[in-house]
Amino acid sequence: MKKLLGAIAFLVVLVGVWIVHQGGLSTLIPAHDAAPASTSAQNGDAGRPAQPSPSANVLPAGFTPQASTLKSIAENGIVRISVQNPSEPFFGEDKGAPHGFNVEFARLLFADPSFSHGGKPVAVDTRHEVDTYPGVPKQLLDTDAKGNHVVDVAMDGLTFPDNTPAGVVYSVPYVDDFGYSLIVRQGSAIRSTDDLAGKTVGILKGDPDVRAFVTRQYPNVRFVEVDDSDPAFIAKSIDGHAVDAFIYDYPFAVSSIKNTDLKFAATKLDGSNIAYKIGVRADDQDLLIYLNAAIAKLKQSPQYLDLLRKYFVSDQAVTTAAASGEHTYVVKAGDTLNLIAASKLGSGQRYREIQRRNNLANPNLILAGQHLVIPVR
Repeated sequence: MKKLLGAIAFLVVLVGVWIVHQGGLSTLIPAHDAAPASTSAQNGDAGRPAQPSPSANVLPAGFTPQASTLKSIAENGIVRISVQNPSEPFFGEDKGAPHGFNVEFARLLFADPSFSHGGKPVAVDTRHEVDTYPGVPKQLLDTDAKGNHVVDVAMDGLTFPDNTPAGVVYSVPYVDDFGYSLIVRQGSAIRSTDDLAGKTVGILKGDPDVRAFVTRQYPNVRFVEVDDSDPAFIAKSIDGHAVDAFIYDYPFAVSSIKNTDLKFAATKLDGSNIAYKIGVRADDQDLLIYLNAAIAKLKQSPQYLDLLRKYFVSDQAVTTAAASGEHTYVVKAGDTLNLIAASKLGSGQRYREIQRRNNLANPNLILAGQHLVIPVR
């Protein structure tokens, strides 16, 4: 009997050691006491309640909370990111595996040695998902039962001003120089915004930025707000003849109209400029400084250009052949629009003319072997 009791006691000790090693009883008991997530409507999410993933509010095994988020990232070797799922092409999942521009960008960003401790690599944790756009930065303010924050930064093409929501501030842009696009069906008579008079144009419901832009730029056009609870909301509204065209953020539109009969009549409308930022808590000023420096450095790298071209080049942009006085140039490896403009138009400052003529959403979206029409010099 003593041997049996001794064996049982030994097993109990082993189980206890395993639980402590795995991070305590919290690894076995689901967390139910995190602050409720946002239920606000997204840049078009129709007010669906934001639901974090089951593991979102459970601290990773061995995680030691720190008062400083920057120190927490370095000491724990992990950055917990609030994301919206889905928000293609920025974030999505395939059989549980995260993908998208933000995933790859975050891995490059937090590989910067300024975020690590003693060369320890920083892992990117995107298991903190909500399904509304405003819910992404709001999750920065959520805490667990012990008052520990559940995420470190927020990423989802955020365009909010500082202190929206109260207590959240934003980095320098990690994606910029894009704008609103004009989307039409194949063969549409609408070729530019000059053709919108008397037409009905769709815009995203719940997005005050696009509403302000179109109201200011096109006061004589009728606009209809369309909800995006259906992923095919743009195609269905145009093909169903509810609207004649659609104005929408180009970076998100790339995925929205992919493999449809829709086209970009204009990839960047004059007067529009969209800059996406990373959200942090207002008291994490040291983290904000490090983020801004690392973002600026990464945006100058070849890897960043590769990411832009991987996710934001579309073959659905309307283009036209060279006209009288114009000629065609084939892009070579290492070319930039600025260099091409300097060589072919006499001034690098004229790169915007090449961008507009070729319906490019961003001056970085050129590929070796691509044929560009050079305007008349």
